[in-house]
Amino acid sequence: MKNRKLKLLDGVAGLILCWALLFAGENIAGSGQGESSHEHQLSIQQQKRQQLQESIARLQEAIAETRRKKDSQASELANAERKISQMIVQLRQLAEQRQQLGQRLQKLQQQQETLQQDVAHIRSRLALLLRSAYMAGRQERLKLFLNQQDPDKLSRLLAYHDYISRARARQLQLLTRDLNTIRSVTEQIKQQQSELDQLHIQYQQQKQNLSLRQQQRKQLLQRLDSQLRQQGEKLNRWQEDARQLAKLLEQLQSALQVLDLPEQKGFLERKGKHTWPLSGKLLKTFGSRKIGNLRWDGVIINAAEGQEVRAIHAGRVAWADWLRGYGLLVIIEHGDGYMSLYGNNQSLFKETGDWVETGEVIAEASGGGRLDQMGVYFGIRYQGKALNPVRWCHR
Repeated sequence: MKNRKLKLLDGVAGLILCWALLFAGENIAGSGQGESSHEHQLSIQQQKRQQLQESIARLQEAIAETRRKKDSQASELANAERKISQMIVQLRQLAEQRQQLGQRLQKLQQQQETLQQDVAHIRSRLALLLRSAYMAGRQERLKLFLNQQDPDKLSRLLAYHDYISRARARQLQLLTRDLNTIRSVTEQIKQQQSELDQLHIQYQQQKQNLSLRQQQRKQLLQRLDSQLRQQGEKLNRWQEDARQLAKLLEQLQSALQVLDLPEQKGFLERKGKHTWPLSGKLLKTFGSRKIGNLRWDGVIINAAEGQEVRAIHAGRVAWADWLRGYGLLVIIEHGDGYMSLYGNNQSLFKETGDWVETGEVIAEASGGGRLDQMGVYFGIRYQGKALNPVRWCHR
């Protein structure tokens, strides 16, 4: 691609030269001018050509410098996206911890409700025993012994009095035990709530840091996009000049030449056997024009930020890192020469060498930010050749 751009610049340089010659009032194909006049004009044209060549050389050097800066910024972008990936993994871990603590807190609250019901029941029974003791006159053993003439009745009254006393003592013990348990459970709940609050604070701090990282990434992408737009506008102007002059300068050796790129062909085996890595509209289709004669060798799937990306088939992760043009990229090797590619993610959950199952979450999608891509890049390869994902996946 870099060589193609340089050739394009060289071709346009020749066209600009001819454009200058044409608008200098020269008629290259004409006849009838004097030889001396022609030589004089040729000398002027050569001087203009030299000036244009120097201008083009300076412009090419400026473009080279811009490319070096872009490479440096792309490296910064890669680092920013890796840090965002790490932070999102940490956020997922915090969310799991909060969920576990929430489940524990719910169990403790249910236990507390049960104990409160038990205490209410014990209090009810204790009140009944107290009323029974009151009805019995709350007589002491000695008073009962002195006032009762019938030995059998005296024995029954003493046994009943002992039963009430023992039952009351047992109920008081149970009440004390359950109240202590409630206090302990309450302390546990308070501790769990404190931990949840602390995790929530950490969660918010992580989100703020993530937002800051994302903002930095957007600013970086804006700078990259601005530079690319400036270069594109300059090339577009040159290309427009070339189109305007093409019919008049067909016989000139410096006419613009465009390199043809071979078109990738799809592979039709196992058509419709896989599920798409995520749901979303296809923004870019396989084989559609990308830029110039370059065509898409995969598809771009519209995705919401943080949307889960899943493996379409089981296999081993062959690559999980940042790659220029694809952002954070996962490549899964499925055997027999087949591979699937998932690019433009904001976080990767697998590492090189990991085994994944069909439908397993491997990454989170970026909501947009990779230059001209506003979704997840998805491609399929067979022995290095690109296949049309539409013929392989179904909705």
